[in-house]
Amino acid sequence: MLSVAKVQRRNAWRYYVRGVAFGDGRRPVGQLLKDAQEMAGLPPGRWLGRGLAALGLIEGAEVSERQMELVFGQGRHPDADRIERDLLDDGADPATARRVTVLGQPSEEIEARKQTPLLALDFTFRPQASLIVLWALGDAKTRRIIERAHERAIAKALRWLEDEVSESRWSSGRGRAKTPALVVAAFRHFDNRDGFPLLHDHCLVLNRVQRLGDDGEPVWGALDTFRLYRNVVAAGTLYTLAMTTEVCERLFLNPRCADR
Repeated sequence: MLSVAKVQRRNAWRYYVRGVAFGDGRRPVGQLLKDAQEMAGLPPGRWLGRGLAALGLIEGAEVSERQMELVFGQGRHPDADRIERDLLDDGADPATARRVTVLGQPSEEIEARKQTPLLALDFTFRPQASLIVLWALGDAKTRRIIERAHERAIAKALRWLEDEVSESRWSSGRGRAKTPALVVAAFRHFDNRDGFPLLHDHCLVLNRVQRLGDDGEPVWGALDTFRLYRNVVAAGTLYTLAMTTEVCERLFLNPRCADR
């Protein structure tokens, strides 16, 4: 199953930094993200997507708290602090140095038009109920098989979105280009807010992708999020089918039982 939520400027992104990245709860003020994740028994977030190379990131690398704040809170490069510092050392003025680190149109310009910047979409993947019960009650081997199938199914759905759906739009939709390179931060959870077993991943899809500008140089722009929304059901179906098929094959289950 797949659900989608918006990650916007101001308070919404803080919910993800302080809550979702730590688990479906609220991290104590002042506690480092990595320490909170370890105490909660959660793995660190990881970077996914073909768009990582443009940001100097590696797929599977750990998502730091500062990177979360810069990318999903400010719409800036994950290494913006170093880039800005180097530019200032070279004599650039502060405004120019900061602007270089912004991915696409600055949020301040969008807000000046009385609009709320959309920084990302939260694609939350979770198995169907029968597989969650099997995962919750199964032995260590069963849980590993289900979790691995969950990971591969997410990767397959994201690749499909990149290959078949992802586009950038500009000039109020008059300009469009295929952009098969998303930037995604994924966070694994093992239960819901009430503490009941619920394997799921929050995949924050950055609302910024690279395309070639008129001069042939790469530029950052916004995703066509409407296209993503229109294909949520298809992506969710692909995820569910891929996961169910793998689990049934590995555990020798009847697929009809897993469909319930």
